[in-house]
Amino acid sequence: MIQAVILAAGKGTRLKAKTDDLPKAMIEIEGKPLLEYSLDALIENGITDVILVIGFRHETITQRFGTDYRGLKIRYVLNDNYAGSGSMYSLALVKDLIEDEILLMESDLLFESRAISLLLEGGHPNSILVAGLSGSGDEVYICANAKQEITELGKNIPVSNKKNAIGELAGISRFQNQFLQYVFSKAREDFQNGNINYHYEECVFRTSQQTIPIHAVPGKDLAWIEIDTAADLLKAQELIHPRIKDKIRQR
Repeated sequence: MIQAVILAAGKGTRLKAKTDDLPKAMIEIEGKPLLEYSLDALIENGITDVILVIGFRHETITQRFGTDYRGLKIRYVLNDNYAGSGSMYSLALVKDLIEDEILLMESDLLFESRAISLLLEGGHPNSILVAGLSGSGDEVYICANAKQEITELGKNIPVSNKKNAIGELAGISRFQNQFLQYVFSKAREDFQNGNINYHYEECVFRTSQQTIPIHAVPGKDLAWIEIDTAADLLKAQELIHPRIKDKIRQR
């Protein structure tokens, strides 16, 4: 059974007034929170168990969704140090709840449900969905070899590698517990050295270079966006959400 883990502890400081009283995951598009779109996509893909890592104004999430959303079982893990830690710290909090494989998702995304299908059907149990380059200026670039094994990942990779990037991190990944144990071991070393404020993908990539390769799953023509700024939110409302609705109508 594949569980889902959604990292939803952050505030979203770059969205300013939009997230003064709401977690980033609860920003609405057409009256529906981003997190609800993600939960619906999980249900559409047959996922029945999700763990939500919550933090800032966490009660707005728990009160909205409870422990059962449309048959989807929800468990919550609280990151009470959300302001001083990064997404790897949030992910490490769920290590004892993971049974086998997980779909790992960021909570500030709007995407078509095919994004999850691509990972589930991609043939690789340890893989990262790669979206087309958005030009947002905040891309996490991804490079891969002929086997689609990820060879470079980051915002600040060399310019020459950026030119060869196959796309950017989409914020949706699939990992086996065996690989995650290596990740958690490396993260534990970082935490012991006082480094708790960094992104999960950094630790995942470093671990993959020394243990099990991570594969890129291309999201060709994927309707997708990560919402970090007011400009991203406007693009989601005016371009991405209409595209998603059009794709649903065309099924």
